[in-house]
Amino acid sequence: MEKVALIELNEVDLKLVIMAVAQGGYYNVVETINENIRLGQNVLQEGLVTAGKITETLNILKMFRKVCENYSVSKVVSIATSFVKDAKNQKSFFDEIYNNTSFTFTILSPEEEVKCIYTGIVNSIDVPKGVIVDVGANNTHIIHYNRRTILNITTLPFGAVSMADGKVPYAEIVEKVKAEYQPSESLTLLEQDIMFVGTGQTMVSIGKLAKRVAHYPLDIDNNYVVTTDVFNAVFNKVKDLDLDQTVKLKGVSEDRADYLVSGMAIVKGIIEKLNIQNFSISACGLDEGLIYSYVVPETNDKPLSDMLAYSLETIRTFFDGENSNTQTVYNLSLILFKQLKVMHKLPRSYVKPLRIASSMYDCGRRINFENNSKYSFDVIVNSKLNGVSHKDLLLAGFACKCQNLDNLSLSEWVNYKDILTEEDLDAVRKLGVIINLASKLDSSKSGNVYDISCDILGDSIIMKTIVKSDASFDIRQAMKLAPVFKKILKKNLQII
Repeated sequence: MEKVALIELNEVDLKLVIMAVAQGGYYNVVETINENIRLGQNVLQEGLVTAGKITETLNILKMFRKVCENYSVSKVVSIATSFVKDAKNQKSFFDEIYNNTSFTFTILSPEEEVKCIYTGIVNSIDVPKGVIVDVGANNTHIIHYNRRTILNITTLPFGAVSMADGKVPYAEIVEKVKAEYQPSESLTLLEQDIMFVGTGQTMVSIGKLAKRVAHYPLDIDNNYVVTTDVFNAVFNKVKDLDLDQTVKLKGVSEDRADYLVSGMAIVKGIIEKLNIQNFSISACGLDEGLIYSYVVPETNDKPLSDMLAYSLETIRTFFDGENSNTQTVYNLSLILFKQLKVMHKLPRSYVKPLRIASSMYDCGRRINFENNSKYSFDVIVNSKLNGVSHKDLLLAGFACKCQNLDNLSLSEWVNYKDILTEEDLDAVRKLGVIINLASKLDSSKSGNVYDISCDILGDSIIMKTIVKSDASFDIRQAMKLAPVFKKILKKNLQII
């Protein structure tokens, strides 16, 4: 495992991300530093990087170098986005950076930049057919894809910062977008199952504000779905605020407050042009695309086929101890779910929450070992798991907590009444019993029990274990769950 640093220079920010990188293309972020320098604005207005901005950039990069040394970073990847190509002095600028810091920057082409945005999105949200809307500083990208293949890319030559710097009124921005954006024929004949995905800082800010307007109970940016009605309510709330008032909005970065309204106006124009009813927010995008493409390129041959599996394996790699048996519990849980289908009667929609909960069944021990399932909910809900909905995260958190049914608080459950149903309450109890049974069947953490066959006889179920060696201890521990098994699944349990 090695420490790798990614330095990203874009129109607005100079970023440092330090990651631990493991074999197989798994990474875990251990430090981020973000400095707002707005170099793109400087290049756009002056046609070059001015002396003052060069000095500011060098000072920040020298500090980044010290941070990298403190973390014993073995590799540094430095990327600049395509805006810098417009600077007349780009060569001397990067020469001076190298001479002072030894950082060598790769400059992306516009096509490479869009590809990175696309890669970051398709590896974070499970949307087979989608339209990505990326509102950048000086450009707006609209990427239509199907089955993970890009069909069409449209780039509007203006973004949130350039519209704000030009002091273009928001009403004119909306009309400008509608007038200049000519969607492809494939976008004018959209299918019902297509999803719009918004990325970039403007979209993340919209999501944060929308959650407050909608009184949403979860503070999760990625994969939050915004309805057009809620978006319009947010837009109407902020469009006439002055800068001092905008800065005070919770969820809006002070560095980005001055171009929030212009960015939202671009989004509004696209919504009206394409008659969008709702869209999903992605907290991922260019940053993650750069990581997949340049830090862990073994993941970049094609989009991840199972992004949830990748996320869970990342957690196992960096957070599970050497004696962890989460893979065994995961395997046994899926076997039990299939074998007990006739009893629990749960549809396949609960398989994804089961995968999460069983893979993280003991994650609460990071907080407190005693009754660790009680603390698993917060760990799961706040883990960075890609390819899952907020409902799936909640179900997984409650299912993991329900390994001990006394942990389930109905007063906590009702906080999510707009997301979860009565059927879900019954489901998490059943899933909790299944996961607990799977973990008890590997109490020795030796993987002795590797398969199960169940026979249902009247009011009883006989569970036959298929073992590598003596599993009497594991079976004994699992049999202690017979009373709760009968309470939830309505059958007497016998394990042999």
